[in-house]
Amino acid sequence: MTDHPILQVTESPHLVGDSTTREIMKWVLIALMPSTLLAGFLFGWRVYGLFFLALLTAQVCEILWFKLRGQALTWDLSALVTAVLLTMNLPPSAPWYFPVIGSSFAIIVVKECFGGLGYNFLNPALGGRALLVALFFEGMFKISWPNPPFARIAPDAVTQATPLAQMKESGQALTSAELWQAFLGNTGGRIGETSSLLLLLAFIFLVYKKIIQPQVPLIILATVALGAWLFAGDGGLADWRLVLGQVLSGGLLLGAIFMATDYASSPSTSFGQVLYGFGIGVLIVVFRFWGATSEGVSYAILTMNCATPLIDRLFRQRVLGEKATLGKLKIKGWGGTS
Repeated sequence: MTDHPILQVTESPHLVGDSTTREIMKWVLIALMPSTLLAGFLFGWRVYGLFFLALLTAQVCEILWFKLRGQALTWDLSALVTAVLLTMNLPPSAPWYFPVIGSSFAIIVVKECFGGLGYNFLNPALGGRALLVALFFEGMFKISWPNPPFARIAPDAVTQATPLAQMKESGQALTSAELWQAFLGNTGGRIGETSSLLLLLAFIFLVYKKIIQPQVPLIILATVALGAWLFAGDGGLADWRLVLGQVLSGGLLLGAIFMATDYASSPSTSFGQVLYGFGIGVLIVVFRFWGATSEGVSYAILTMNCATPLIDRLFRQRVLGEKATLGKLKIKGWGGTS
């Protein structure tokens, strides 16, 4: 009698391909590396210390969790990706305990308490950031960085509006020179969000490696650009520089590329991803132009993370004849056939 291999089905996401979770996370870390290295050059060597503390905390928390549960540690690098993304969402002036608290909460509560990798319904890095905003609102939004030109070691620091906050306060577009600086990254902001060039190169790299699909980030960017064109102007359509400034500034690219595409917390169907990306874009526009702060990317993604189960329930493909139910709603063949 011939022995046949046993098919083992593990936690979601279920992707058809040869890549392992560890390999996927390895490529994500590689894509993040240029922005990480640039952050230390722009904002001072201490930001590398923030990255180190976040990485160490995340990995220790995961080891302790598996130890307490009596399970073998799965060295899949996902905790390291969470730690890096969390740190990239911190201001350069963040104290040492920000990455420690944020990483601990992201790994233990947002990820492991809900079942671990593949079961978390929120993006762990953004969950950790949300806790830090709740606990240390002023510290998370009071962003200071070394005086321009950005020296690697600078004793003096400046606290002023980021390009995104500057546009909201003044209602004026960035100049061509300021847009160019925002594209290159030679401007103020959070640790990993300043260089649009490096983030776009990372996006191209991840799409090329088939780690992410391009539709969600592109839909988010297009929706925000359209919203800025319609609503950012003073009584009319906005100037193209104001639209481009909204796209290049803040955490839009970082969030759209690296966090909105999280496998576990984003929809699994094509139409669901379109709706998900559009919803994130609309919420970002609402938060940016009518909210209390000039940002809103993280809370837009977290809100749509919560809507993902409903989106998947409504739009997943079904076997011919299966009925979709939502409360009293019953529609035969909803979502097509498989």
